[in-house]
Amino acid sequence: MKATGWSIHPSEHLEPNQISLEDGEANIARKDIINIFTDGSKTEHGVGAAFCVFTNDIWAYQWSAKLNDNNTEFQAELTALHEAVIYASHLPKHNTSKIHVDNRASIMSSFNSKSTNETARKIFKILLTIPRITISWVKAHAGYVGNERADQLAKDATQHGQPYSLIKLPKPHIKGLLRKSMLEEWQTSWKNGDTGRKIYNIMASVSLRPTNWIREVVIFFSRHRHFPAYLKRFQLSDSDFCSCGGIGTVLHYATECIYTVSWYMRKPAPNFEQEWLKRVANNLVSRHKIRGINS
Repeated sequence: MKATGWSIHPSEHLEPNQISLEDGEANIARKDIINIFTDGSKTEHGVGAAFCVFTNDIWAYQWSAKLNDNNTEFQAELTALHEAVIYASHLPKHNTSKIHVDNRASIMSSFNSKSTNETARKIFKILLTIPRITISWVKAHAGYVGNERADQLAKDATQHGQPYSLIKLPKPHIKGLLRKSMLEEWQTSWKNGDTGRKIYNIMASVSLRPTNWIREVVIFFSRHRHFPAYLKRFQLSDSDFCSCGGIGTVLHYATECIYTVSWYMRKPAPNFEQEWLKRVANNLVSRHKIRGINS
């Protein structure tokens, strides 16, 4: 569910030094703070998130998880940051934690008090109540051991990480699933329907792409309205003959009627009428001629 509006009171803001988009290389070497490195990864194997903790020249802790394969890399980055912030919030109050993130977008989202991302809002609220936790951007793949370790943990998690089900699927993926389901249901209905069979024989597959058929083209391919053969079929006329003496079918007006000679198209062989109709439907010049036939 997409959050909206302010997540906190408009008068509340993070401390100026809590978020930094400058390269945090200088802080990594400091011994008086706890350095936490986060990363997210999306590969052909899946999606993973991870963070690791470096303090007193040792790797004190690490965490990783495997997200749903349809989650995005950005969601993985935010998840890793969120878990790192939660970890830092449980450390003794005299500890200062610096979280190093190589994704600026996740930092900016977490810094925004009006972010519509649910995970980013959770991060913001924790940072608001615990100012001793700071976040700094660090350049990816620049030789920082902590960043490289978090990156490898996230990549490993795409295959072997513990399942993490707290992150919702991204909206584009859900829309894609609904669109696919809708098209499948529509296709089944169109295939098994009792009406519109003449159009179905020309256009068997449903699509969200417009056909750009004008009214005259629809009339022509559905063979409805003023064609004598149609009127006779539904007992709206006593005769199915055209004024020229031929049977008043769609094919007659398109290929041989003396009153529509200006819009003639080549007459198909008897066994290829259906294929001819499909070609005509996909040809702009032919559709222009159809408009003249129906006018």
